[in-house]
Amino acid sequence: MRGSFIEFDHTGDLGVEVEAGSREELFAQALAAMASLMVEPEGVEPREQREIRMNGASDAELMHDLLAEALVLFFADGFIWAEARVSAYPGGLKATLGGELFDPSRHRLIREIKAVTHHQLSVEPRDGRFFARIIFDV
Repeated sequence: MRGSFIEFDHTGDLGVEVEAGSREELFAQALAAMASLMVEPEGVEPREQREIRMNGASDAELMHDLLAEALVLFFADGFIWAEARVSAYPGGLKATLGGELFDPSRHRLIREIKAVTHHQLSVEPRDGRFFARIIFDV
């Protein structure tokens, strides 16, 4: 599921820049990027699904809250995803994550992401494509 993103360091934090052909794909790629920054994607299988519904006033707010809620799924439930599908509805998004419970005997933890920050968070359409910049507190 490793998505198309560029990783960059940011003063003790970790950032990604994500690009996609559609708004929904941008959110799905951001979810894929975050999962692959935390856990080595090989070996993670879509054995079960979890759904996140999120409402927000802006795409940046939706991005922050969607990623923060997915992070809660990882830390509270131990759920790591191998697939992410996102659909939009008026005022919000629905993300369906396909994955499984993290198993340290089968999955390799790469790093801990503590939080999704608001710092320099941006989501914008440009020239028929969609771009996001996200910084994680590690």
